[in-house]
Amino acid sequence: MENAPSLPIKVSVLVDLIRSPNAGGHVKSWERFAESAIRQAGTLDLTVHFLGDKEEVVPLADNVRFRLHPPRFSTKRFGFLSHVPDHTDLAFYHPGLAKHLVTCDVIHTTDAFFTFARTALKVSRRHSIPLVNSIHTDTPSYTRVYTAQTVERVFGRGLASRLLLNGLKVHLRAERYMLRRLAGHQRHSAFVLVSTPDDCERMRQEMPADRVGMLRRGIDTAFFAPAKRDRAWLQQRFGVSPDQAVVLFVGRLSRGKNVLVLMEAVSRLAAEGLPICLVCAGQGDERQVIVERLGRSACCPGVVLGEDLARLYASADLFAMPSEIEVFCNVVQEAMASGLPTVLAQRGGMGRLIAPDETGIIVGDRSPESWAGALKTLCTDAEHRAAMGRAARAYAEKELPSWDDVLAKDLLPIWQSAAALKTRGGDGTGRP
Repeated sequence: MENAPSLPIKVSVLVDLIRSPNAGGHVKSWERFAESAIRQAGTLDLTVHFLGDKEEVVPLADNVRFRLHPPRFSTKRFGFLSHVPDHTDLAFYHPGLAKHLVTCDVIHTTDAFFTFARTALKVSRRHSIPLVNSIHTDTPSYTRVYTAQTVERVFGRGLASRLLLNGLKVHLRAERYMLRRLAGHQRHSAFVLVSTPDDCERMRQEMPADRVGMLRRGIDTAFFAPAKRDRAWLQQRFGVSPDQAVVLFVGRLSRGKNVLVLMEAVSRLAAEGLPICLVCAGQGDERQVIVERLGRSACCPGVVLGEDLARLYASADLFAMPSEIEVFCNVVQEAMASGLPTVLAQRGGMGRLIAPDETGIIVGDRSPESWAGALKTLCTDAEHRAAMGRAARAYAEKELPSWDDVLAKDLLPIWQSAAALKTRGGDGTGRP
């Protein structure tokens, strides 16, 4: 990395999503990074920009704040997109955001597609402010999934849908378009942060190696901890019987997360007479489907927050995440820290954290039969399950970083190097 400029550096991070208590891991990650930045006073002046109902500043400390901006052209305007999990802004430019970016040393975008990223690119070029990019959501893959779902919602599953999806393959075309958008944005960035070693290696084939870094996610192992296990509370709060093996899922209940595969797996095991309960902490279009399909073998309480979420993790027996299109799942680290063995999809990108048959199980395909087999292995062997949970907790304590660690080791060096480019002049991409 380049020598750091005079400090503190002014960094604006752009998160083109609504900040709310029910927000997903992308928003929550930057809330945690902002809390860590408070302890970097004198080194860092950080503004994290979110979407909000009105223009608003939420101060966290003298050197850290959230700034909320009303969207210019929200996806909420389109009724046929009501199934999309997180609404964003589709405008080409956000002047209210732009005026706050021109005094930055570094602009950090967390997507490559929507209004905040488009605005950042224009400001970066016009004012020669270095641009850093990190990706937190596999937007191209989600575009494929939700384009197909939107076509079926609008046209049904008849001839028109078959023509659009099987003939014209509009969902695959949409995915390729978003991949091109991502590649173009990354080419214009001075530094790129990715979440997997494979992505890191790929990006280093496309830009100088010292301009590519890894962005991990942190975990609070004191907050998420096995000591919070309380099955009496679980029974009282959610009605889960003491004899049921509790399979926990935390996240949006949607097709994109493959949650219906998990539902079918649990249904098979319940039909065999196994006492099992799928607890889904989250909201989404598939909630009612799960409740109706599983009956007393399901509990879908909606979003669970704060201390209740930590107790829920610790009180479950195992954690399952069948999604195949995750950039990074904060919930996997939260489950491991809580002492749960985890069952993950092989294509989900999080398997690198798992020691197979020691801290969890990796399922090679998305069939309900395969998932049922993996769940049954853990649900029917309490001793093995407990040993795996202890191993997962030990791994979390030893190997997983705190949010302070990630800020200090992954983000700050990149931001300091980017700010150094600004002092030398250039076009915001690292090319003087």
